[in-house]
Amino acid sequence: MAAFAIDFLQASVGALLSASAAWGLLALARRRWPALAMRRMPWLLALLTGVLAMPLMLLPVPARYSLVPVVVSLPLTKPTMAVAADGAALYGGDDLDDTDMLPLCAWLWLGCYAAGASWHAWRWQRARRLVRALLQAAERLDDDALAAHPALADQACPLPVLEVDAPVTPMLAGLRRPVLLLPRHLRGFDVEQQRLIVAHELTHLRRRDHWWQHAGVLLQAMLWFVPAAHALRRQLHWALELGCDSAVLAARPASARRSYAAALLAQLSVLQRQAAGPAPVALQFGAAGPTLAERVRRIRTAAPAAPASVLGVIVLALPALCAASVLLQPRLAADHGMPAIPASAPAAVVTASPWQAPLATLRVTSEFGSTNRPSGKPHRGMDFAARRGSAVLAPAAGVVTVATDRYGGGTRYGKVIVVDHGDGLQTLYAHLDALAVQAGDRVAAGQRIALSGATGKVTGPHLHFEVLRDGGQVDPRTLLDTALPLR
Repeated sequence: MAAFAIDFLQASVGALLSASAAWGLLALARRRWPALAMRRMPWLLALLTGVLAMPLMLLPVPARYSLVPVVVSLPLTKPTMAVAADGAALYGGDDLDDTDMLPLCAWLWLGCYAAGASWHAWRWQRARRLVRALLQAAERLDDDALAAHPALADQACPLPVLEVDAPVTPMLAGLRRPVLLLPRHLRGFDVEQQRLIVAHELTHLRRRDHWWQHAGVLLQAMLWFVPAAHALRRQLHWALELGCDSAVLAARPASARRSYAAALLAQLSVLQRQAAGPAPVALQFGAAGPTLAERVRRIRTAAPAAPASVLGVIVLALPALCAASVLLQPRLAADHGMPAIPASAPAAVVTASPWQAPLATLRVTSEFGSTNRPSGKPHRGMDFAARRGSAVLAPAAGVVTVATDRYGGGTRYGKVIVVDHGDGLQTLYAHLDALAVQAGDRVAAGQRIALSGATGKVTGPHLHFEVLRDGGQVDPRTLLDTALPLR
């Protein structure tokens, strides 16, 4: 579970970066092509880019598909030497701190994320209750009332119409069974304005904008910690309104445009007298947006549409950005110090040189003897980038002497395998996900002995590999030779 919490923390960072990059891309494109603000698809895809980045980064992606090497975090233990009862040298680990800060931060973030998502769910339910209260207080118009209503007398309405005596704006409310809610004060508007307002809401219905609206709210709630996601959701809502305005006014004369703008401003004055609005679960004709002046200007003067080629490039670029967030993600891997291996029973196996690589693809993330550690002590092994489930191979023939998930009496190192290759040489493999051999098995060079993972006290999947000669750690490069990449 600790590994999941850390992976979730990393995935959250990836979602933050992906959504922010998508917002930056669309903001630049909108400056060049202002008509892009009227299109719904780019803004919804940008939100999806951030949301999909989270589960994709949680999936175990094969190492060969990753373009960024594993990032090794600072260890939390320092090596100390003791002598066992049989005189064999043993290396243990003394905790520098009883608390592993990265897993602790990951658990705290997981709790914060759950709390934030719950708060947004509560806000959505609260807004939903406000809309329900309005609908319950409203009066449903029958056929005679619809025929007598100035805004509906000359057009068929495909959904129920309710009228309420409250200072609200006309709105399309509901997801599966939407209804049209009209305020009673709308009857005081000019007849043409009333008809344009109703046409606006019916256009929302034809365009299925209420589905887009709810999808945007849900995606924003999942990315509540990303400022760019809030901006994208607002821009999506604004695109729904601007696109609906354009559709309503497409074939109408200039006089209708002036009436439409006057109706919008009249509705905004109603909103200013309103204590609280039911958004974001309802589409409102008079809902204020980030660029009201731009909306009025677009209403009065038709704006050119964004080129189809630009939209196509953006639609392709956003999924590519999501894929890049996975391929460019770094994997965290912590080394907590690995004890040396006591001398084991002699094996009648003589190693051959050079040894094979312990992984199909080798990318070194921590060299033997590196001293970027809190204690200043050198690293006693070598760490390799390895996605969870990668095959771990025996570099030379030998006999398995240890195959356990409680190495040294504890679970700090996760699942461990030790292979004795004879002639005083042993190899150790730690933080494995699954063991394919047991103690006493003979293995051949290149044979799969385990799957790499993130068991024990680690911050991400990797393979910790050690070579021991007569009980003391030595640099694996001396035996792996040409199997390792150059420094």
